[in-house]
Amino acid sequence: MVAVALMHNTNLMSKRLPEPPPRWSERGERSFAYPHNEWRRPRSWCLAFFTNADPNYEQRHIMGIGAAFPGRRSGTYERTVIARDFKPLDRPLRLTDLERPMESSRKYLHDDGRLPPVAGQRLVESIRQLRPETADALADLEASLDIAAPTGPAAERLSFEKDAVGTMLDASGIDRDHIEAWRPLRRPSGAEDLSIPFLEGLPDLRQIEDQQIAHDYHRFPGMEGFDAVQVGWRVFRRPGGSSHRLFVYNANRSDVETVMGVDMIYVNEFTQSVTTVQYKRMRQEGRSWVYRHDVTTERELERMRSVDKACEFQDRGDQLRLLTTPSMVKLCRTVPFVMGSTSLIPGMYLTREHFEIVLWDPDSVGPRSGRRILEEAVPRYLNNTTFTTLLKDGWLGARGVNYDYLLELIQEVLVNGAGSVVVGVHRSDVPPGNRRVP
Repeated sequence: MVAVALMHNTNLMSKRLPEPPPRWSERGERSFAYPHNEWRRPRSWCLAFFTNADPNYEQRHIMGIGAAFPGRRSGTYERTVIARDFKPLDRPLRLTDLERPMESSRKYLHDDGRLPPVAGQRLVESIRQLRPETADALADLEASLDIAAPTGPAAERLSFEKDAVGTMLDASGIDRDHIEAWRPLRRPSGAEDLSIPFLEGLPDLRQIEDQQIAHDYHRFPGMEGFDAVQVGWRVFRRPGGSSHRLFVYNANRSDVETVMGVDMIYVNEFTQSVTTVQYKRMRQEGRSWVYRHDVTTERELERMRSVDKACEFQDRGDQLRLLTTPSMVKLCRTVPFVMGSTSLIPGMYLTREHFEIVLWDPDSVGPRSGRRILEEAVPRYLNNTTFTTLLKDGWLGARGVNYDYLLELIQEVLVNGAGSVVVGVHRSDVPPGNRRVP
């Protein structure tokens, strides 16, 4: 059942919502500061009815319909609200005209935010009855919002990509709240087997001027000459005018049946460090979580070994950090893809070398001579919190001469890669937390 909300426009919303959407926003998304009010939970995308917010209830009317997502509080008195697919009503509808068809739910016409399920559905049906011309627009909105969470191989890949985006937001000091607003995109007819990147389901909200975005995109390391504005980048930044910005690109050129592992590549421009993570799934067998080794992973390990060896050879040793090589593995529990959740996947981060030591331990031989790793058999590892903290402070990843070498590899992956990769570039002129500032 689709959630329904009643929203009372601010002056800026009344002015901006009817305007044509920005050319770069496929769904006409806009972000507004909205007076803080505790909406009913859970927070999710809602079919929204926007009013003129007249202080006199008798003069208040519905001026348009669309979809809205309530963000978290952005201050003492405000929260962020994302609105999209706004359509103005040709004939505004007074709230007082809805009281009779709303019956006992009429009291919620004074409400703000998400309505109880029964009241919400009564409001939708009442508007259909009083404004029949809205029927098609309401049906389209309901269809776009009433989409079940993906399942199967597509859901597994999306879970990994979502985890990578969330991890990079953490490492950049940016709230993971952004990923709560994810919605699956409708695949074009005949393209049901195509794999759509997770990032494409996030609102494309630009928080800096278009000219500045284009300037930054085209000056990304290794991205000169690419029309980056059109290839799926998203821009995130810390609130309050901070210089911290995270540019994320999610490339996926394979069909949903073949994409399993996901590469995460995190670039910190200030520390000039690069860290890569290969995602590997663990499946539950009885009471244990188990990773089973295969030929595909062995080929990937060979690639990681060559990259790590090149970085060790080139490293000058003048950049203090805990790891001088970029390659890591995350063993993830297989969990359902949950829309509206910001949680990271439970799992273990291991360096490539540590992963191989555990893998080739005599105790890792299975009953049929195959290689496996039992979750409870790994004595030490980095959890989500420890890994993102070290990543944030620049203690992980190749640097110096290796930085330029790895950026060339990243460009090659973006242009010629066949699988799924999530690349994040963290840009800031503020040093990480572990440095002494003069």
